[in-house]
Parts: sequence; structure tokens; C-alpha cells
Amino acid sequence: MYHVLTVSGSLRAGSANTGLVRMAGRLAPPELVIHIYRDIAALPYYNADLDQDDVLPEPVQRWRDAVTGADALLLAAPEYNYGPTAVMKNALDWASRPLGAHSIQGKVVTVVGSGGGGGGRRVQAQFNEIIGLLGNAMVTEPEIALVKGSTFVSADGTTTDPEVEALMAARLANLLAALAARAAR
Repeated sequence: MYHVLTVSGSLRAGSANTGLVRMAGRLAPPELVIHIYRDIAALPYYNADLDQDDVLPEPVQRWRDAVTGADALLLAAPEYNYGPTAVMKNALDWASRPLGAHSIQGKVVTVVGSGGGGGGRRVQAQFNEIIGLLGNAMVTEPEIALVKGSTFVSADGTTTDPEVEALMAARLANLLAALAARAAR
């Protein structure tokens, strides 16, 4: 069994990105236990002055503990103005500190998304680069970058397009294969 922490970078109630996270939970093979993290909005903006044991905010400790306890991360990242949402980037900033001993290090990570006319491809490329630099294995295939995904993916994780479910199932199978390969080393 592998534990996969999923998080949506959208705070919107009707978000297709939240739908992708829920879809992953529904379609995951039995070897993947999906945990949905719902509290990234509670994280304060990253501030190195707060990143000390004696003043570390409790929401940050909860987030870091959740990331540490996971074998893999599945991030559903919307794209705003060609970049990540502030809450998603902030969550990544907290998870990537302290440098060299951070909670995200050594994880298998996959980024999917839905966003506007580009489907979130730019933000996925940015996150794949950033997260890869932090010492992680990235699973990027098949691409899940849904153009105007909210027209066919509901926040509850259902879709009117069976191809989206097939893509998610294939991505989850690739995530499982990457986790198994890492464990075999």
C-alpha cells in the first residue's frame, strides 16, 4: 500500500481541479490509498521568521506532517495568469523548507490540472521543474491538462467525458509503477 496525498490548488467550491482530486480517489487502484488535504487555505504566507520550531504555525506543522507521511503527492493545479495559484505555490513553499531536510524531498509527485484556454500546461511545466529540482521523481504521463475542464468535470469528481477518467486511471497506474520502482531499489 502506498499513501498518496492529494491537494487542489483551487479554493472555489465548484472547481474542476477539486473534481480531479476526487476523481483520483474514486479511480485509484487498491494499492494506492488516497488522502485529500483540504486545509491549504489555512497556511499563512511563507515567512522564514515563522519557520522556527518555537513559532511554527500549527497549520504548517499539520501540512508538513501530511506531506511527510505520504509516499506520493498528486497536485491538481489551476493556472491563473500563466502561473500557479497563490495558495498552491504557498503550500509548496512551506513543504520545501527547510532546504535539504524538507517534507517533500524524495516523494513521487504528479501534477494534473484544469484551467482556461491552455488547460494549465504552463503551471504544470513550472511545478514539474520546481518539484523535480527538490529531489523528487515526477510522473507526467499521460498529460492531464483540461481546457475549460469545469464544463465537463464536476467538483464531486464526476465527468461527462470518459476519456478524462481513462487519462486519470492511466496516470494513477503510472504513479503506482513509479512508487513500486522506487521501493524496489
